[in-house]
Amino acid sequence: MISSIGIAIVSSVFPVSERGRAIGLTVATMRLIGQMLSMAIATMLLAILIGGKQITPDNHDQFILAVRLAFATFCLLCLTGIYSSLARGTIRSGPER
Repeated sequence: MISSIGIAIVSSVFPVSERGRAIGLTVATMRLIGQMLSMAIATMLLAILIGGKQITPDNHDQFILAVRLAFATFCLLCLTGIYSSLARGTIRSGPER
């Protein structure tokens, strides 16, 4: 559902003749950047809290803390996105290009 709204917003920027290609490239790029950012955040938290050690029962507490911090971070990012989307309001539709 959220993806459909985002695609509709992105598609309104491009001329009708170029929308298919532009949407495909834009959506693929946004998803890839999101995946890379998520992996970077999770890896950074694990590196800070556990370091270069192997995850064992001895450092289980640090691992659980890293997972909880990652979920909290991603929750904050989602809430920021929701707030930004709501604060933007409605998009005025102009003439087709």
